[in-house]
Amino acid sequence: MGAPLTILYVTGYGAHEWALHTPRSLMRRGHRVLAACPFDSPMARLAHAAGVDVCTWQAPRHLKEARRVIAAIGALYRLFRQHRPDVVVYYALPISLWARVAARLAGVPVRLFKPPSLWDLELRPYRLAEYSTAWMDSGILASSRALADYYRRAPIACRNVILSYYGFPLERFDPALNGAAVRQELAISSAAPVVTTVAHLIPPIRRFDPHYGIKGHEVLIRAARDVAARLPSVRFLIVGAEPEGADGSYEASLKQLARVEGVNRHVIFTGKRTDIPAILAASDVAAVPSLSENVGGAVEPLLMERPVVASAVGGLPDVVRDGETGYLVPPRDPEALAEALLRLLSLPPAARRAMGRRGRAIVQELFDIERVTLAEERIFYRLRGEPVCATLVS
Repeated sequence: MGAPLTILYVTGYGAHEWALHTPRSLMRRGHRVLAACPFDSPMARLAHAAGVDVCTWQAPRHLKEARRVIAAIGALYRLFRQHRPDVVVYYALPISLWARVAARLAGVPVRLFKPPSLWDLELRPYRLAEYSTAWMDSGILASSRALADYYRRAPIACRNVILSYYGFPLERFDPALNGAAVRQELAISSAAPVVTTVAHLIPPIRRFDPHYGIKGHEVLIRAARDVAARLPSVRFLIVGAEPEGADGSYEASLKQLARVEGVNRHVIFTGKRTDIPAILAASDVAAVPSLSENVGGAVEPLLMERPVVASAVGGLPDVVRDGETGYLVPPRDPEALAEALLRLLSLPPAARRAMGRRGRAIVQELFDIERVTLAEERIFYRLRGEPVCATLVS
């Protein structure tokens, strides 16, 4: 390792604990790490609790707020000039737009965008803004092969694309964990097949899809009807809550849909849970029916050696290998999802566990936090000391 670096992460509005794993690991390796968070974002609280130095700034939420955008770029510029980071990493659109302009103006040596998913880029205003500003970056840290492919094909000047997954602490996820207590708590028979999805309850976004939430909960509930018709004892666990500040109406609409589809007895809404490993230990398979996703909710179940049925979108095929660690299905297709779930549930438990073990091995290779941290550290040093001129895809 070279001399310690000052690395400043610019975070988004949501509560994303996954965004803090690599910064904390870099701190343990002796680097100075800071987080610039919107002052009204829960990320400031999470980063502070993680031991990361926090600085806050006023962040606009929309591209059209021209005066606020200019003020935000100025605020970030002053932060960068004050702290003199060697590296700035920014995560989510649209905040990444203000951060890359400010970092370029402030002369930050290494400026990197690590997009957490493709779905923002599927919205035309963000896509056009990305095309017109990404040339300012030293590189793109693509957190899935789908993102790497997207940036290789995109008509933008930045061609320094590096595949780098989000680091993840694996030790909490022990496949030997017993899920009997969770089944008992939720009044589920030990013999009942259990399908679990773990995701925030995010309502439909009109500009993206006015009918389905981005995590595909409606697709899962409609698929549950066909699965329950064949396996009357099946139970579906929908684990997660609406984002902070939401009014609960989306969860209510999903419960109403379960009643309309006749599966309200089969679908259990658990709300937000902190015992995800135990929840997955109580499950037989997991479902990730997202409309757009990076790697999403497939990592944790595979770590618990539970095979996954997932939409064939975004980064999910990186870990859900069709017929090897689970099955891939088209998005927005309840019938295909139901068929794949029934196929998995019809396998002997040993065969399902073998698929899960293969998935765990893949996840361990790609997402181990120490491995990811060392790889990104090498990227930081290399970009700081060498001109960026070639396309780099690991």
